[in-house]
Amino acid sequence: MNLSKTLAVAVGLLDNNGETPPSVASDKQEKDGNNSQTPIEKSIDVLTKLQTQISRAGTLSNNEVLDDVATSSLEFIGVEYHLGRAFLMLPTYQLGGGSNSNSNNTTNPSILRKTNITRATDYFHAYLKKVDQLDLLAEATIKEYHTLLDMEDIEDDAKSRPITTRMNQSQIREMKIQRFQRKRAASQKQAQLQSLLLRRSRLGLAQEEEMEGHDFESLSRTLYIETLRLYAEECLEEIQSCNSELEMLDMAIKMERGRMISQDPRMNSDPNHSRSGAADGGGGFLSKQPLQMTQITQNPLTGELQMQTQQVMNGQLKPIMQRQEIANQVFRPGWNQPTMTLEELGERERADAIQRAEQQKVAEAEAKLRPRRYEQLVKDGMEDDERLVEASAKLDRDWDDWKEENPRGSGNKMSERGDRNF
Repeated sequence: MNLSKTLAVAVGLLDNNGETPPSVASDKQEKDGNNSQTPIEKSIDVLTKLQTQISRAGTLSNNEVLDDVATSSLEFIGVEYHLGRAFLMLPTYQLGGGSNSNSNNTTNPSILRKTNITRATDYFHAYLKKVDQLDLLAEATIKEYHTLLDMEDIEDDAKSRPITTRMNQSQIREMKIQRFQRKRAASQKQAQLQSLLLRRSRLGLAQEEEMEGHDFESLSRTLYIETLRLYAEECLEEIQSCNSELEMLDMAIKMERGRMISQDPRMNSDPNHSRSGAADGGGGFLSKQPLQMTQITQNPLTGELQMQTQQVMNGQLKPIMQRQEIANQVFRPGWNQPTMTLEELGERERADAIQRAEQQKVAEAEAKLRPRRYEQLVKDGMEDDERLVEASAKLDRDWDDWKEENPRGSGNKMSERGDRNF
């Protein structure tokens, strides 16, 4: 099996849920030695071997530019992209463990998922670096990739220095919109080139014959380049998603490690055990606070409610001394703590101001179209609008009729007050 068909087999395992494409099904009859591997693991194995073969054969060189790469070798540039996809799709058990590894493997699934995501991110970065060196990406894609690298460097240096520059939510949203537009344009162009290639095949044209300004060689090359650009956009999207998932996995790993230390340390806390553990050098239980309960009773004589705080010690309730309870409240702030930063408050106020301005513009636009007195229309320069003039004329007539029915001063005369019989 040549390199191109090997790549097609690996991609088919990823795209078709383990089913080999029909064009290479005849070459897939040889079974692997490890039959317990999942399709994703088989694809990773095939892609890794293919990467080694490409490196040994010198098919792609780091010093080459895009014009130096042969058209038949362009598809091998995306091997790292497919490896990144495969590691993201890999189940949360160790590679090569097969279907029986879930029962024998005791490794934390979150740790395995983090390892898979880290390797996938490395492959995505390797692919983006390769296509960046080949000058294959558009200027907007290169700018977003370099911005992503700068943000990752800032996150890595966050422990040694304060973060001064960070993208806000509006910038991230704008970046996603632009990426989606580029991805959609690349997909449409890819579909157009594929349909043109199918038309050439149906018409039975020779490779050197041109159709719509392309022969077979130039059409295939353009299709490969557009596919690689589409891969780059998907890499940027996956890297951003992986970074968010890694943050959640770090939190999950910390929580799972805490549960492994003690299933419920509040119910099993013992002051003597904590003291002895600190003396032995294991201060892990000193930070575990016992479970506290508040018991509310009513005095049978006075009817006054009484509150007593108790804590669980060795499965038994023991009262807490009031002096100790007051001491625990000494270093607790007596005011409400802030729930957001000044930057978040500013963003909220700015959004509210923009919304109010838009509502005011809409209200002013609607007010201009409402009927009003003709003299007000003249003042606003709307006397040429026939619809408003007719509606204003009706409004003036109604107002004049009302004034005739209700003359000035009627209903406000002293003679109308009281009973006339007295």
